[in-house]
Amino acid sequence: MFISFENMVTKEHSCISCSKEILDGSEFQLCENCLKNLDSIDGETCSKCGDRLKDGILRCEYCEGFGYEFDSNRSVCYYTDVSSKIVKGLKYGGRKYYAKHIARLMTKDKKFFEKFDLITYVPVGKKRLRSRGFNQAEEIANEISKLVNIPAVSLLSKTIENKNQAKLSQKERLENLKGTFDIDTSNKDKIKGKKILIVDDVFTTGATLSECAKVLKSQKPKTVCSITFAKTRFNSIN
Repeated sequence: MFISFENMVTKEHSCISCSKEILDGSEFQLCENCLKNLDSIDGETCSKCGDRLKDGILRCEYCEGFGYEFDSNRSVCYYTDVSSKIVKGLKYGGRKYYAKHIARLMTKDKKFFEKFDLITYVPVGKKRLRSRGFNQAEEIANEISKLVNIPAVSLLSKTIENKNQAKLSQKERLENLKGTFDIDTSNKDKIKGKKILIVDDVFTTGATLSECAKVLKSQKPKTVCSITFAKTRFNSIN
């Protein structure tokens, strides 16, 4: 029997965004074109949300009008065609191994992580966990933990299944999230006085991360910051 190998590209040799074969391999499992078009966020960034800024500005106009509970956020890239395919492949395509490559992209600057004691992640509800099979933020956090040698700990739980936030405004998201998170009681004593980093896949309006930080701050940590793989451009949010 003849078997054609022409289109049989293994996952280890496929770009995690466009699925194109990577002949020479890649540290981040991205082809040269997708890596070039990832739209990384670098240079001057907002001291609060991590959005790219013009030189000389410390905080973006969006953050000036909104009081986030986290101390600062960092995102690797903008949520564009390239990054969205990676995120969707992880969350909805069941490609859990994408978390390893996302974590590598998120830890390019390992010095950034030196100021944190603990890594945690945005929790998901039981219903979503059952349907998806895993929490993508937890998978990314665990992979980051291995790369930077900082413990990844469950510090939060989701107590209420709120409605989907995809089409909600920031104000609606904030209302939708109230009371949905609580402290994971099994690790409650690990928070006080610690510098904590919350991991998530995408920063859309920042409402979820802000609510998580608010809950964590009730236990008096020293700082609560966040990091995501991708970030929505604020000037595209209604």
